[in-house]
Parts: sequence; C-alpha cells; structure tokens
Amino acid sequence: MIDEDFPQISSLEPGKQNLGIKAKIVSLQQRKIKNEKGETVYFYGILGDRSGTISFTAWVFPATIQAGDVVEIRNCSTKEYNNVNRVYIDARSEVILRPGEDLEVKRTFKELKIKDLTTTSPYVSLEGRISGVMEKEMERNGEKVQLFYGDLEDDTGKIRLTSFGKALKEGETIRIEGAKVSEYNGRLRLTINDRTTVLPTKLQYEITERIVNLMDITGPIGGVTVQGFAVNFGQKSGLVMRCSECNQRLDDLRCPDHPDAPFIYDLFAYFTIDDGTGHMQCTGGRIPLLPLLGIKLEDFVPSNKSISRRGIQALLEEKIQGMAFVIGGDVVKSQVGLSLRIRDIRPMDEEFLKTFSRMLEADFQ
Repeated sequence: MIDEDFPQISSLEPGKQNLGIKAKIVSLQQRKIKNEKGETVYFYGILGDRSGTISFTAWVFPATIQAGDVVEIRNCSTKEYNNVNRVYIDARSEVILRPGEDLEVKRTFKELKIKDLTTTSPYVSLEGRISGVMEKEMERNGEKVQLFYGDLEDDTGKIRLTSFGKALKEGETIRIEGAKVSEYNGRLRLTINDRTTVLPTKLQYEITERIVNLMDITGPIGGVTVQGFAVNFGQKSGLVMRCSECNQRLDDLRCPDHPDAPFIYDLFAYFTIDDGTGHMQCTGGRIPLLPLLGIKLEDFVPSNKSISRRGIQALLEEKIQGMAFVIGGDVVKSQVGLSLRIRDIRPMDEEFLKTFSRMLEADFQ
C-alpha cells in the first residue's frame, strides 16, 4: 500500500472495523489488570500522523516495537469511550514495523476545563491563574535547568503544574497550549515543556470558592469544596506519633532509622461526608483539624500532659460525628476509589444548615 491509501488519523470516525492505518507510536505504556481469568496485560498510548493524534488500546502488541517507531496497523477498529474516539488493536490485528521511516506528527490539543482533565486526553489547552510558585535548579539530560512548580486554577478546580525552563509568575493568568496531563499518586498534574506554548491572557470569569455536589465528581481534582454531614466516623482516627527527623509514623516512641530523634504529635481522622447527592471518604491531619478541636498548634506537643490518645479520639468523634461541614480539599484516586484530602474544614453556619437540611428532607419526601 502507498501512503495515500491510508486514512488520516483526523478523519477516523467511531464504529469503524477492519481499518488499515499508518502512524507513529507517540507514546506506549502497559498495565496489568486482574479478573476472574487471572492477570492480563494490555497496552495503551497515542498514535500520530501529519493530521493529528488519537489514543489506542491494544490487547496484543509486539514486544520489539517502541515509542517513536512508525508502524502499519491492519484490521484494527475504532470505538468511542468516555466521549473519546480510540483505536482498538486485538488478536485479529497486525502491527507491522516500518523500519527506517519517520513521520511528522501534528499535535492536536483539546480545549478543556480543569474539572474535565483526564489522562485519556494527554495533551490539552486550558487557561487559569497561577499560585503557590516555587523554583529550584535541577539537572536534565546533563544540563542544569530551572524547574518551576505551583498550582493552576480556574473556575472549576485546581491542578499541580510543573514547568521545565519556562518561568511561572505568582498570580499571573495564562493560556497553555500543549500541556501534558499525567497521574501521580492518585492526583492529576500538568507539565509544561519545550513544545508547550504559554501566553498571558485575561480570564473572562472570577475564581471563587468552587462548591460542588459529590455526584458530579467523577475523577481526581484539586481545589474543590463540598458540604454535607459527617457519617461513619473512623474508629482508628486519633493521635499519631511521628519522627521529628523523617516524619515517619511510629508504632512506638523510637524511630528505627533515627532512634535519638524526639517524636512529634500529629492527627489522623477519617469519616464519610454525605451531601444528599452522594458520599465520599474524607481524611485529614493536624493542620485542618486542630482548629476544629479548639487546640492551638503550639500546644499540640508531647510536653503538654493534657493531651492523650483517648482524649483526642473522643474529642474528634464529638466534634465530627453527625456534624455538618463545609470542607475544602483535593480529590485523589486510589485502588478503593475516590477520597477527599482535607485542606480546611469548618462547621456550616446556622442559616445554611437550615437550608441544607430542608433540601435533604425534600429529597426523601
């Protein structure tokens, strides 16, 4: 087949069978999943040509083919999944290496809000405001580069942002074209590299507190606020000892790696928040929880003999169980699902509590 016989990636439509395409492997990853038949490995990544890019999933894939190779794929299919058109490669398909060939890939970037980001669209365009900027020098490919990192937020959420070489400025509002979306420790993050375009812009909206219903949260997202009643208080919540040197949680009063380092106090609490539309587990530490308990940070120390495990556990349960809260934090993903890491927590004011209670009562009538 000559190149003109292959369809362009930008022209591929969902629901097509027995396709033949030629493309460059832009990225290639694999994942293991467990099911009733045991452990299965599947492959996924990005295909690209001069017209654009498309995600793919493969249940079989040649071990000799790597990212950067140009391939011909026979008998593949397309299907829409989560509103994204994908190429599917199965046991009937053939993936044939085209050795010595190269193919220019046109990057296509989907315009998204932060709440809609997923790794299924790995390169995106979006805009927002930068905050929490920090900077450090690091070595990359044998050269020293400046690494900037902080948060990018819009009117739907907040996400961690990392930039190699391109400066981030506190409070600046920017438009980013071609940022890479990835997932790390259950959180999404954005990366700016040499191929990313960053332009100053003026936002057409105000960034305020983002109160969302739990039913509308479908994936990891930062900087959201939920409101509801705390139920199912975790019985293992309470006082935690940590090593003052490495911050490791201690089972006794000595750190195995730093036996001479004194221990410090921390808190851990978990409970379920229910807002009438759904529920989610919340976890929090001493910074957001101590004000709720009425304890000052400077008083939360081992030398304060009024602090005990039993007392802290009872106080946490008294202040949290069955109470109504407004909670700000970051939603993260783990093997058991989504959970909310608490950044700040405050009781609902009386007027809002009455309105919220009436809304819940209406749902059960």
